[in-house]
Amino acid sequence: MDLPIGYGPDTEIDHEGMNPVWLQLAAILAARIEAGRYVPGRPVPSLNRLRQELGVARGTAVKATDYLVKGGLLRAVHGRGVYVLPR
Repeated sequence: MDLPIGYGPDTEIDHEGMNPVWLQLAAILAARIEAGRYVPGRPVPSLNRLRQELGVARGTAVKATDYLVKGGLLRAVHGRGVYVLPR
């Protein structure tokens, strides 16, 4: 999984930045997992919560979480949410 460097758990989305917003969001979520803010077996915040907290569109949040699911960091459970996988 190719995530841009320099994104921490408290980084804000830069809507004018060089990296696409969905990729910035994926990097921020990965940093939050690495920092222990989101722990294995527990869900990450809902798409609506991420949307409100970070000022991104719902589709952007979907694309970011899907990317992390494909990268093996998260697991989507239909109707229940997106969960952090153990490392």
